Amino acid sequence: MSEPVYSGTWLTPDEIAELTATKPNSYKAQCRKLAVMGIAFMPNAIGRPLVQRDVVLKPQAKKPGTVWQGPNWAALDEQVVRSRARRPGSRGP
Repeated sequence: MSEPVYSGTWLTPDEIAELTATKPNSYKAQCRKLAVMGIAFMPNAIGRPLVQRDVVLKPQAKKPGTVWQGPNWAALDEQVVRSRARRPGSRGP
């Protein structure tokens, strides 16, 4: 089986439905999913999201600083210490 040849600037409604795992006519849900996925789109006059084919097909460059660093435990510890110091009657160190 050969790969289908795609043409055109925009993804088809079926391709967008498959990409977002939503029903083909649920445009609001598709827009929400595309936004969460970080895929650029533009809604048309009836709300259907338009996605440029090259946005999905070209490899995405990693953005600097997008690697998750984990929680800042030191900041949380400082916040607890400050909140305990402000409470009247609390025992301090």
